[in-house]
Amino acid sequence: MAKKQIKIFLFLIFFLFSNNAYCFNYKPIHEFEIFRNNKKIGFHKVSFQNIEDKIVVNTEIEMIVKFAKIPIFKYFHNSKEIWINNQFIEATTSTKKNSREFEFRAKREGTQIKIKSRGKEFFVDGNNLITSYWHKNWLKKKVLIDSQHGKKRLINVEKKEIEEIKVLDRTILAQRFKVTGTQDKPNGKKIDYDIWYDKSDRWVKIKFYVKKSLIEYYLVTGY
Repeated sequence: MAKKQIKIFLFLIFFLFSNNAYCFNYKPIHEFEIFRNNKKIGFHKVSFQNIEDKIVVNTEIEMIVKFAKIPIFKYFHNSKEIWINNQFIEATTSTKKNSREFEFRAKREGTQIKIKSRGKEFFVDGNNLITSYWHKNWLKKKVLIDSQHGKKRLINVEKKEIEEIKVLDRTILAQRFKVTGTQDKPNGKKIDYDIWYDKSDRWVKIKFYVKKSLIEYYLVTGY
């Protein structure tokens, strides 16, 4: 017990006094395996190019749920983000969910961000961020823009315990955050998930439910 308390204390010191001006601590590829009710259904892969003051982030997500070897749900998502001097500049995404397809674009224009999605164009405040969880600053926001179809998510973030989580063949300490909220529309869907970050501010786990099915991400990139 004493050893665990020391580990948590050291984690807190590192977590509180690390460089919040976004120290870039990711490897070129940061990958999760995705499980549904303890069965692997896909992957979430984030790749980074760090060029001077610019960070180019590409994300690829694939999920296939099968019943008796027959696919009953398919989800594919690809995105590209550009950040300069720790500021979100633009993103383009494409998503295929079963037979439905979505295109999304967000681009900074002055103090605002222009969104193109579902045949519509609109502006949001330039302080907003999209639902891309690798950059921990989104935890400070009250509004996120869904990077699949451009809808606003109204969120509340609660800092929880430091916990041991499994990555690869070992466990690490990570800070858990509870995120709740709704989509910004009448009778909008509820938002409820847990997400974890390690002492270097890297995203290392997420957990949520979809129609009573437990979805969990397990980090398979070693640090």
